[in-house]
Amino acid sequence: MDKKNIKFYQSFHKVFQGKNLIFDSILNFAFAVTIIYFIFFQLALPLWHDEIYQLWMVSKDIDSIITTTIADPNYPLQSIIYKLFYDFFGFKDFENLVVLHFLSLFILLLSLFLLRKIFSYKKIIMLAFILVSSEFFLRFFFELRSYGFIFSWSALFSSSYLLTKLKGDNLYCYLLFTSGLFLSAIHAMAGLFVVSVMLKFLYENKSLLKRFSALILIFISCIFVLFFSSESILLNSNYHIDSYYIPIRNTGAFMIPLIVMGIFLLIGKSKLFFNQILIDISPVIFSMIIIYTYSFITSPFFQGRYFTVFFPFLSLFLIKHIDTKYFISLKIASLLLVIFLYGPRAISPYTNFEAIIESSHKPQCAETPLFFEHQAGLDSKIIFESEFIPIIYYTAEDYYSDIQRPALSAKDTIAWWKDNYKNNNCKVIGISIGLKTQAPSSLSVEKNIISPSRKMVDGCTKDGCGAVWVIE
Repeated sequence: MDKKNIKFYQSFHKVFQGKNLIFDSILNFAFAVTIIYFIFFQLALPLWHDEIYQLWMVSKDIDSIITTTIADPNYPLQSIIYKLFYDFFGFKDFENLVVLHFLSLFILLLSLFLLRKIFSYKKIIMLAFILVSSEFFLRFFFELRSYGFIFSWSALFSSSYLLTKLKGDNLYCYLLFTSGLFLSAIHAMAGLFVVSVMLKFLYENKSLLKRFSALILIFISCIFVLFFSSESILLNSNYHIDSYYIPIRNTGAFMIPLIVMGIFLLIGKSKLFFNQILIDISPVIFSMIIIYTYSFITSPFFQGRYFTVFFPFLSLFLIKHIDTKYFISLKIASLLLVIFLYGPRAISPYTNFEAIIESSHKPQCAETPLFFEHQAGLDSKIIFESEFIPIIYYTAEDYYSDIQRPALSAKDTIAWWKDNYKNNNCKVIGISIGLKTQAPSSLSVEKNIISPSRKMVDGCTKDGCGAVWVIE
């Protein structure tokens, strides 16, 4: 090849690299703008069922929060944090508590910043793409629930673990144990994740001090799980492992860009390389084995959103191994999925519960009872049922309507309806979310006057999982 051709190809390569860099920068900017756009919409959403439950918890004193949560799968730490934050700043609007998750966002950014010691700028940006293009971030991060805390502290915990593994600095080791301690106290799945990672940490480190610290953290995590989870979970003796298809499907659906990255990793890689990836992500694999084994012995207790705690760790180690030549394709896939899938889902209520409440607040409904079945249905003996059922409606009414409708049990509402249905013009009667759904015929003397709406709670179409009861 002569000098002219060499110069031509060199010039062409520079132009191509320049255009590629410009396109990459445009993708980065477009992605950032898109994420911010959907976050602002998500922050404007009405509160859904679990968030109103969280407000009810915040309304209690610290002792009551701890007492109530012992009979609930949710640990008390998230409610205590919201409570202290609310009291300290003297908020008049409970919804302002979401400001706390901007601190969680700072922790997430700090995790990415720390990784500059071991990752290139390109890999850190790609990791950010994968993390925030997931439903775990777009849909759950700014809820008044624990998932913003779980996501951010899991990212810090995972980053600190990798930095400790590769650098060995004491600072990263301190961050590892601090973030691990917080995670252990926030959720049972987070505690299991911490134990799994620290077991691997024990195997990898020969330092007696580090091993002793890891054992202490494992012990504390196990104590949290036993104390806060045993009463509500271990007593369940039902066997429903078959019902796990939906949680498994949802877990994958929440993180499609990560799954695409996993497919790229498998293309043209050796068996040795694949084995190394399995070793790196072994804490996630071990945790999932424990979850499904426990579920088979007792009953399922895993939801797709529970994978939030494992997601940053899995993303981090896949990014560690993937070739940068796939980054443009991954970024395009992430951007398109945010625009056409995760973004639109994030800006619609997680359930239509609040919209249903709002639509029921018509002037003619002012004196009409409205019933609500929570989780276990008509036979529920949940200790907070008598207080929670009215509060969830009254809280919703404070946000959406000046009309006060009495919130009664399904039994009392049915009794009222049988005497008053002829003179009633109210469309929405109540909501059923639980294992038992009231038979339509029991709501009226005349058959088929009242029936479940097609607009199901949580998008569920199966009997017994939730319905809006209306006049047809």
